[in-house]
Amino acid sequence: MGCRKEKSDCSCKKDCLCRILKKFKNSEVTIRTKSGDFFTGELIRVTNDCCVKIIEPDMVSPFVTERLTVIRCKDIESFSVDLLSG
Repeated sequence: MGCRKEKSDCSCKKDCLCRILKKFKNSEVTIRTKSGDFFTGELIRVTNDCCVKIIEPDMVSPFVTERLTVIRCKDIESFSVDLLSG
């Protein structure tokens, strides 16, 4: 699996969500996947091979430590970003 350099079918340039998501690096994002899962955290990176990396914060109840979550661009249905006014 993976991308072949001679084929462009693995390019994220055609995926409008990933292209826009790249602009919000280091922002707090909420991502909804096509399966209905939600992930909220700091956007670390959108990789060249079409993966989104976010750091989900730790939770007190139930106790979950901070963790890295990786989502394929093609699995993202939508995302939102909290914009600070001022």
